[in-house]
Amino acid sequence: MVAKMHRMHLPKIGEGVLHIPGGVPYEAVPVAVALTRYAIGSLIRFGNKEFIYAIAGNTLMTDRGAKNCLAQLVGFSALTVKLVKGDLTVSMTVDESIAKDQLKGGEIVLFGPDNAAFTRGIIANTKVTDSGTLVVTMDSPATKEFDIGEHAECMASPYSAVKETNDEWAPVMGIPTVEATEGQGVWLQVSGPIWCSPVMGAGGPGGAIDLLEVEFNSDGSFCVAGGAGKQRAGCIRATGGATQGAPFVTLQIAH
Repeated sequence: MVAKMHRMHLPKIGEGVLHIPGGVPYEAVPVAVALTRYAIGSLIRFGNKEFIYAIAGNTLMTDRGAKNCLAQLVGFSALTVKLVKGDLTVSMTVDESIAKDQLKGGEIVLFGPDNAAFTRGIIANTKVTDSGTLVVTMDSPATKEFDIGEHAECMASPYSAVKETNDEWAPVMGIPTVEATEGQGVWLQVSGPIWCSPVMGAGGPGGAIDLLEVEFNSDGSFCVAGGAGKQRAGCIRATGGATQGAPFVTLQIAH
């Protein structure tokens, strides 16, 4: 069945949108094609499933979560140009090399006086070699004035190079809907019904009715909740017997 979206009106309640399920995005394409189709980080919903568009940083499989392995690129950096209300660009001094538009799709936070701070999306940035002045273009204007010497921090898009990895501190951004190789654009499922490779045996989810919460292992597979510092993945949709190690899960990745 083809997925459809309908406007729906309920008397005394109001308008709503009805999402009828019909499938998942199932194509991986070269990055040159991917970037002309959808912006990295774009979100789409089909029925009760949601997907985010990403670029593969290495070979991705469909039974593991794909992770963001990029550290925050720009730390606490001083503004070099006064920011006034309505400005869309921010200038700051940085001590690292940054490629043109490397931060596109990421976030910038600005710290001002009186505990004022606000966050914006990044749509462009200038190139910096070794160190110098970085100019970031925001997706929405500043709402107040910040003087020279106030500070900002930036991160690149967490969807710009997702990887399959055993890095336990890299957050899972979604589960690929199709196998992909480095540089390909791919949709990652972030919510709704799914199956993902579990830890088998006593550590696997689904074996007992009182273990409904599911978390991610360091390799992006599922495990039962309770591990210190692990990322929540969702909850089990249907419990099975003691031998069940691969339940269906309602995926709930923060995005």
